[in-house]
Amino acid sequence: MTPLPRVYINHLPELDWLIAVEFGRTDDGQSSDHWLGLCEEIGILLDEPGGKAVGFKINTFSKFDEISQGIEGIWEGPRFHSPQLGMPDASIGEIITAARATFGEHQTVNRAFFSAAALSEGEEALGRWRCCLEAGDSMAHYGIGYTLYELGRFHEAYRHLRYYTEIAPASSWTWYWYGRAAESIGENDEAIAAFQHACEIEAAGGEETDAAELLTLLEAKLEGAR
Repeated sequence: MTPLPRVYINHLPELDWLIAVEFGRTDDGQSSDHWLGLCEEIGILLDEPGGKAVGFKINTFSKFDEISQGIEGIWEGPRFHSPQLGMPDASIGEIITAARATFGEHQTVNRAFFSAAALSEGEEALGRWRCCLEAGDSMAHYGIGYTLYELGRFHEAYRHLRYYTEIAPASSWTWYWYGRAAESIGENDEAIAAFQHACEIEAAGGEETDAAELLTLLEAKLEGAR
């Protein structure tokens, strides 16, 4: 029997979100074809288009009534292993119910570190981002990466930002920062490819960055060095 995905629970009461995704993954930076809408409030994250479910996200956690909604998929659909909740084999509905009882209106500890890091700078921010990552939130790789870059620790930044492109591949900002880190350590081919990828995501409707400008400057610098 194939093991069930071990999901990491992330509660964001300020946004009224509950996110449960396989440990090591993130809901950030996923293309639309990796999401399956279960209902208006819930999306199921897939490991690939048409692939297996590896988590879910609910965007109205405090208001959602899993009992009276009558949505069959939350009880009969994909099942997950949730170590935080002590549930080795649970449906989406069961996880929602248990998470509400467990967390109530309180944020998960990773969010406390995340919020504190986002409001900090320099070494203080880096320490808080590391705590966020150690609390299990893989999105912290991004925060660690750009903070290390700003601290001039480019080789360390490169490692975290390159990794984040693997788990959040549809984010233009992910590729933008990866490109900057790659350029800073002399990996110019990687930097060009990263900036180009950021531009492609932007052209498809993604968030705008300065990737096109940095790509032009890098190509001109390399041309001038020949």
